Amino acid sequence: MMELWDLTLIFFVASASTYGNVLHQETDVHYAVSYFNNIHTSKLQAPKGILQETAIKEDANDGNPSNQNTETNNMHSPKSLSSEGTMFQFKFSEWKGSDIFDKDGNCSVVIGCTDLYHSDSCLVCRCSKNSTISIIADCSNANLDQVPTQLPSSISHLLLAYNRLNSSSLYPGVFDKYTDLEVLQLDSNNITTLADGVFRGLYKLERLNVYNNSIAMDSNLNKSRVFAPLNGSLVYLVMNRNNPNTSNPNLVYPDYALSLLTNLKTLYIDGLRGKRFGPLFGLLKNLTKLVISGYDQGYCFLESLHNDTFKYLVHLKHLNISDCGLNGSLVESSAFAPLNKLKVLDLTNNFYLGLEAIGNLMYGLRNSQTLRRLKIQRVVPRFSPCILILSKTLRYFRNMSLENIEAMDNEIEMIEFGALKMLPATLKTVNLTNNKIMFGAYWKNMGELVSLENLHLDGFFKPVQFPLVFPDSSFKCVSPPEGYGSFPNNGCICNDNSCSENQTDFMLPLPPKLRNVTMHSNSMAYIINNITFCSNNSLEYVDVSSNHFQTLQGPVMGLEHLKVLNMSSCFIETIGDTFFDNLTSLEHLNLYQNLLGDCLNADLKGQIFDKLTYLESINISFNNLYRLNRNAFGSMENLLALDLSINRLSHANFSITHMKRLQFIDLHRNEIASLPEVIRSHISWLLSRGVNVTIDMRQNPIECDCGNLDFLQWVVDTKVFGNNYSYYYCKFPIANAQALEMKNGYDEQVAMLSYSCEKHIIMFLSVAGGTLLMVLVLIAALIYRFRWTLRYWYHAAKIKISSTREVDVKDFKYDVFVSYANSDIDFILQELIPKLKERGIKVLVHGEKFKVGRYITDNIYKAVVKSRKTLIVITKHMLDSHWCRYELQMAKMQSVATGRDVLAFLILEDIPSSKLGPEVLAHMKSSTYIIYPKLPQHKGAFWDKLADDLRSS
Repeated sequence: MMELWDLTLIFFVASASTYGNVLHQETDVHYAVSYFNNIHTSKLQAPKGILQETAIKEDANDGNPSNQNTETNNMHSPKSLSSEGTMFQFKFSEWKGSDIFDKDGNCSVVIGCTDLYHSDSCLVCRCSKNSTISIIADCSNANLDQVPTQLPSSISHLLLAYNRLNSSSLYPGVFDKYTDLEVLQLDSNNITTLADGVFRGLYKLERLNVYNNSIAMDSNLNKSRVFAPLNGSLVYLVMNRNNPNTSNPNLVYPDYALSLLTNLKTLYIDGLRGKRFGPLFGLLKNLTKLVISGYDQGYCFLESLHNDTFKYLVHLKHLNISDCGLNGSLVESSAFAPLNKLKVLDLTNNFYLGLEAIGNLMYGLRNSQTLRRLKIQRVVPRFSPCILILSKTLRYFRNMSLENIEAMDNEIEMIEFGALKMLPATLKTVNLTNNKIMFGAYWKNMGELVSLENLHLDGFFKPVQFPLVFPDSSFKCVSPPEGYGSFPNNGCICNDNSCSENQTDFMLPLPPKLRNVTMHSNSMAYIINNITFCSNNSLEYVDVSSNHFQTLQGPVMGLEHLKVLNMSSCFIETIGDTFFDNLTSLEHLNLYQNLLGDCLNADLKGQIFDKLTYLESINISFNNLYRLNRNAFGSMENLLALDLSINRLSHANFSITHMKRLQFIDLHRNEIASLPEVIRSHISWLLSRGVNVTIDMRQNPIECDCGNLDFLQWVVDTKVFGNNYSYYYCKFPIANAQALEMKNGYDEQVAMLSYSCEKHIIMFLSVAGGTLLMVLVLIAALIYRFRWTLRYWYHAAKIKISSTREVDVKDFKYDVFVSYANSDIDFILQELIPKLKERGIKVLVHGEKFKVGRYITDNIYKAVVKSRKTLIVITKHMLDSHWCRYELQMAKMQSVATGRDVLAFLILEDIPSSKLGPEVLAHMKSSTYIIYPKLPQHKGAFWDKLADDLRSS
């Protein structure tokens, strides 16, 4: 039986070629390393060292925003591990050995590439083979203090990370046997020095990793020839996180030692305070990537940059100096001037650098035609006030060839009018996520960004820790310059010929090539009325989710190319009939998690969505929908997916017969027991035409009885629920019966129902006849039982018919007579009466001012007649109250007799229609009713509305 270790190894070797595909930031080397090592050692507690980037392909993609993911993947995939093909566990069955322990029981020598097993505290090396016949020996995290010497000489990868190797372990010639090595990983050990000759014979070595040791970059390392044997092969060297005291004056960048590596392309090294990269770095003509990042990647505290810091690194294309403690007052403006081939510059997490210093640093790159990507995320302290982007900050950007600017998390609040004109015409992507940018006059300059395709203005959707110190109190807010906020001189804000010089309409310009805009969690709170965008735009994708747009009145004009609109989680309650009228190109609409229940219930003619004829998917899940009208989606002929999940729908009474391409309906977590015949017939027709239609009705109370047998049979025949029946239930017609999960589908239930329903049809008819007879008898008994009540109704009606039909408003002594059940007295006395009286309503409640000795029926009749309205408080207790029903009838008769609208209903509790009964339902359908709100913030408006209704005649 295969052991857990074998499974782990197979997972490791199968994953090694693809692990880089999950990475999306080339600066996240530490996370990349952790991901890779967690994959191939997750069950073995193996190293978290670095087996990082290759520079083989970085020249082709470095700095190209359109290939950012590709670039990162290539850089983080070791060449020998990137080959495709089946990878398998490799064993030397003919080669055996034994573990050798020192006196303390630790492994001093480990014999590897045998079957995987544990032996006391000693874990043998794990070997595998990839499709290029390269043998990978993973001896990491094995508590080794010596380099294994009995591994096969043909191994190409030797991983020794997270062991106890020290300088004495790495003696000259220690790797003589392994002349085929291409990758050597020595990270996270106890190495302090590298002796000359330690890499002797490794003429094929391409990648060397000594990350996270204690190798001092002092004069001894610099004058050594330790890297000489790797002169013709090494392209990738990781030697950062070795020098924690970067301010040590004895430390230098080892330009002589490294100058021997003439093929070196990528270098990770610690950043030393106040030190320059010496002249011998000029010999490294292939060195195109330099990473001197600090924090979790390495040690770096440069603090300052001088004009000659990078003087000899003229071939660099990618420079990462993130997390290096740069101070804006200590950087010189020409520090990057020698880097005339630079494509990517990363200054992330230099919190005290500041945007103004960023602008000054661009002086040295002001005419660069190679720089494509600038990363300046978090270059100001968190909670800094008055952070503005000014024209002078961007004064050196105009003539550059930048395509991508990433300036997230910089507390930016406003952009100066005219500043956007200073950005280069080549700019394609701007990411300003997690800033605080307000709407302002700068938006008038949006049309100047002629190449911009992607704009990200997302807000603070990730929480941060509360600060343990107060922000700096020394700040100075910049006053806007003269002329701030004025319109362009030509008077045509859209920069086209569509408007005259006397244009007065408010219009929003957009970059002409802009396709994608994201403003997720941007703290916007607007009532969206008439908004017009300049028509010369290409906008296709908009995400404004997690904002606050309570009312969408519209219309929105000028977005003729918009295909995707995400307005999920925006607290939307109302959508006007014209809001979507000009968004006719929409293909995907996301309205998830809003409050559209009442709005769509009131859309009787389906006017809200009637212009969206090209829509392919719509998501209205989690919207408290309780009823949809037949024509709600009447124009969506091209719809593929309809999501109505997580709502309160009890019936699917909307029409889908016009949807010829429909493939998916999501109704899960509603209250739907069955689908009507018209929907089933249309889906069957689609299936007959080869359309693969799926319906999700999980967590609905699907009824399993004879009345629903046709639906259940259809489900079994068409298989529209798919093959997974988890969370599908049967609700049985038995009191208090618990719904049963149908994990194996409904086939067995349908067979049982078919047999029982057919067998008992005669019994059913007999029972039905007997029941009818009993009902007739019961009706006769009820008539006899309530004969006096019926007589009273007759006389009351007779009196009213003979009375005057027009009643002067002045004849009413009270505005409202309140009918309620005694069990609801607390609500009546503590809330309803005080709230109405506060609003000037004269209230008469049942029992109050009834004359002693008079029949209660007479008192009720007088109360109804003397009141302008009769308010029925609907609760479960009211439905059980005889006198409440009597008062209801009196009010109804008063309404008929006078021709006035007398009745009003206050629904205090959620009661299913089936519990209300036909009598109450009939009255409610012909009278005014209002639902008591559950949320406190809605109650004020509720009482105002109720008072207004009660005043009206």
